[in-house]
Amino acid sequence: MSRSLRMPLLLAAALALPAALTGAGARRQAQVPAAAPAPSPAPAAGPPGPVITVAPTQRVRIGLTNDPVKVRVFADGGVVVRDPLKRAPIWKKRFDAGLYLVSDVTGGETGLLYRVQVASYTARDQAEAKKAEVETLVPGQKVVLVYHPDRRAWRVRVGEFRTREDAATLVQRLNDEGFTELWIAEEGQAVRGHRRVRLVDDRWRSFLTDSDRVILQPARSADLLRVDQASYRGLLEARVDKAGNLQLINELDMEDYLRGVVPNEMGPGVYPELEALKAQAVAARTYMVANLGQFSEDGYDVCDSAQCQVYRGAGTEAALTNQAVEETRSVILTYGGRPINALYTSTCGGHTEDGQLVFPEEKGPYLKGVTCYPEAEAESRTISAGTWTDPVVLEDGAPVNEEVALLKILGIVGPEALERAYLLAQCGPVEAERWTTFALGLVGKAPPANGLRDGAMDMNDLAAYVARALGWDEKMRLALDDRDLPYLLAFKDRDDVPKETQRPYAVLILEGLLQPFPDNTLRPRHHPSRGLVLRSLYRILDYYGATGRVQGTYRGSDGDKVLLEVKRDVQGLALSPSVALYRSFRDVSYPARSIPLTLGDRVVYHLAGDGTLDYLKVIANQRGVSDDRYSTAYRWEQRYARADLEALIKARVDVGRLKDVEPTRRGVSGRVVEVRITGSRGQFYIRGFKIRTALGVRENLFTIDRTVAPDGDVQTFVFSGKGWGHGVGLCQVGAYGMALRGKSYDEILRHYYTGVELTRRDR
Repeated sequence: MSRSLRMPLLLAAALALPAALTGAGARRQAQVPAAAPAPSPAPAAGPPGPVITVAPTQRVRIGLTNDPVKVRVFADGGVVVRDPLKRAPIWKKRFDAGLYLVSDVTGGETGLLYRVQVASYTARDQAEAKKAEVETLVPGQKVVLVYHPDRRAWRVRVGEFRTREDAATLVQRLNDEGFTELWIAEEGQAVRGHRRVRLVDDRWRSFLTDSDRVILQPARSADLLRVDQASYRGLLEARVDKAGNLQLINELDMEDYLRGVVPNEMGPGVYPELEALKAQAVAARTYMVANLGQFSEDGYDVCDSAQCQVYRGAGTEAALTNQAVEETRSVILTYGGRPINALYTSTCGGHTEDGQLVFPEEKGPYLKGVTCYPEAEAESRTISAGTWTDPVVLEDGAPVNEEVALLKILGIVGPEALERAYLLAQCGPVEAERWTTFALGLVGKAPPANGLRDGAMDMNDLAAYVARALGWDEKMRLALDDRDLPYLLAFKDRDDVPKETQRPYAVLILEGLLQPFPDNTLRPRHHPSRGLVLRSLYRILDYYGATGRVQGTYRGSDGDKVLLEVKRDVQGLALSPSVALYRSFRDVSYPARSIPLTLGDRVVYHLAGDGTLDYLKVIANQRGVSDDRYSTAYRWEQRYARADLEALIKARVDVGRLKDVEPTRRGVSGRVVEVRITGSRGQFYIRGFKIRTALGVRENLFTIDRTVAPDGDVQTFVFSGKGWGHGVGLCQVGAYGMALRGKSYDEILRHYYTGVELTRRDR
C-alpha cells in the first residue's frame, strides 16, 4: 500500500490524537553519562585531501533524526515554505500555526535486505579485488560493494536475502570457505515510485507538492524553527529520500551548529570546566571540517547522532558551552597542514587506543593510544594531621570520630570528648541538655521548656526529647499516619517502644538523626553513650546545614598553603596546627594521620576563626587517579546467560550453539581488538569496533569470566570492563579531569592527538 493511500488514516489519527502526533518522531534525548556522556563519532578515513579552510560564517547541513513519515514544524511568528529552486512560497504565504510535512510515495514500498559482509577496505581497488575473489568462491550469489560515508570505507557483501535467517545459511557456507570475520548487515531498499512532500495545515487540509523537497524558514528571521520538542537556528529542508522516508536537514552557520553540539557531547552541568569544553569545541569543529560532504548523496554533511556527533539544536545551548565555542572560534586541529579526523570517546578507562586497531580504515598517525593519568611529579601532595584519635566505634556499630571532631571545632564539646573512654561512657541528662542547647542555638532554635527527667536516660527519653527540642510536633502529626508506624518501625523489639514515643522514633529514623542497632533492634531501654548522643546532635546540625563545612576541589599547593576551589574561586589556605584529617571511601569516613591529595580531588573542609583549615576530608575516588575517573562508566560489569549472549551474537553472525568467547588479541591500551567466537557451526573472528556491538558491551576494554554448568557448558559470561565508547582520540571525561588539574584546552588536545597543530582558519 502506498504512502498516499495511508494519508486519510494519518489525518484521522491527527484529528483524534493531536497530542500524540505532536510527540511523534521526537529524537532521543542527549545522554548525561556522566557521564556518563554519549559515545563519539564513527571514524572517517581516506587519502589526504587538500588543506581545508573554514570561515566563521561557513554554512553546514545536518541530517536530523526524525519520524520518517510525518513531522510537525512551527515557529512563534509562523513558518514559510519555499520551493527549493525558485524560493517562492508554496501553497500559502505563511503558516501561522505551523504545519505537518508528510512523506508521500506512490507506486513502491520500502523494505530491508540482508547481506553477509566479508571484508571492508578504504581503497576501492582492494574491495574490487576481494569482490572478484568471492564471486569465484560462491557462484550464483550476488556480490556487491557498498560505500559507507561515515567510515569512508568500501564493504564487500554477498547475497540478497529477505530474512536474517536466510542470510545465516550463507554465513555457514562462507565460513567453510575460510572466511572467519563475517557480519550480517541490514540494507534499506530504494523505492521505485514517485516521491513527493505533502503539506498539512492546522485545519488538516493538505497540499501535495510536485517536488521531493521543500525549504522551511521562520517568517520572522530572528525566530527559531521548532520540530516537536526541539528548536533550530537557520533553515530546514524537508526531503523524501530514496527509501521513501521523510528527512529533515538543518542548514545553519558552523559556529551556531557547534553551540548545539558541545552541550550534548559534554554536558556543562556535569562537566563544568571551561578548558575541557573548549577542547570539545575544537574537536567537534575539526571533525565537522574534516567530514564536510560526508553524506552528500543524501543532501547533508553529517548526521545528528553519535554515529557522527550529537547535535540537538538551539534548545540545548548553555552559556558555558557557548563561551567555549566563542573563545575557540574557527580553531581546528591539523596534521601536516590538513584537518584531522578528530575522533573522541566518552570514557577511555585510563588509556586510549591506536585508531587503526579499533577502526581498520582509520590510519591517522595522530590517533595513537595515550595514557589518561596525570604526570606523577607536582600532581599530588601528602599532608599530615595535627591531632589524631584512634577510631572509636559505638554500640550501634558505627564510628563517631569525625562527628565529635567537628563538634569540638564548633565549641560544643572540649578536647576530652576525643578520648575513647569518654565517648563510650553512659551519657547523663544534664550534659545531653547542655550540648543540645548549644546545638539548637547554632540553628536558631531554643531548648524546650520541659527537659529530660532526672536519673538515668534511655533511648526512649532521648528520642522524645530531641523531637520536642526540634519543634517537630506538627511535622510528626502530618507526616506520619498511625497506620504507617507498624511498617516503619518493623524492628524486633518494636512492641517495647511506648506508644507516645513511636512517632518520635519513626521521624528521627526517617530523617537520619537516629539509626537502628545492627541486630535490627531499637533498644528503647538502652542507656546511650555520650558518643551516640553527640552523633545525633551532629546530624541535627548537618540536617540544618549548620556545621560550617564547605565543599571544594583541590587545585594544588602554594608553599605551605593548600589551594582549594569553591564556585570557581581559588584560595590558598594554611593548615591549622591541630587540623583533623579524614578520608571518605565508599561513603564511610576514616580518621587519618596523613592523607594524599591529588589535583581534582573533592574535599570538604572547615575554617577556624583565624582562617586556617582545622578540618579537612578528602572524598577518595574509588576509581583511582585516572583523569577520567569522574565517569560512572569508568568501571562496569555486564552479565549474560549463555543463551542470551548467543541470541545477541546471532543478530550479527549465526555461530549456532554458542560455546565460548575468547579475546585473541589486545591493543596498546589492553583493549580487545580481536575475539574468537566458537559455536556449533565453527569458529568466527570479530575485530575492532564491531566487537562492542556483537557482544553488547560498553567498550572493548574488558576481561571475560565464566561460570560452568554441570554438563560442562558455559552457563554465564561475565564481562568486567572499563570505559564507554570506542576509546580512540580525545577522552571527554579525561579532558575534564585534565582541566580540573589546571591544563589548558590546547594542552588537552595535544595530549590526546599526537603531533597536531592548532590552526585558526578565518575567512
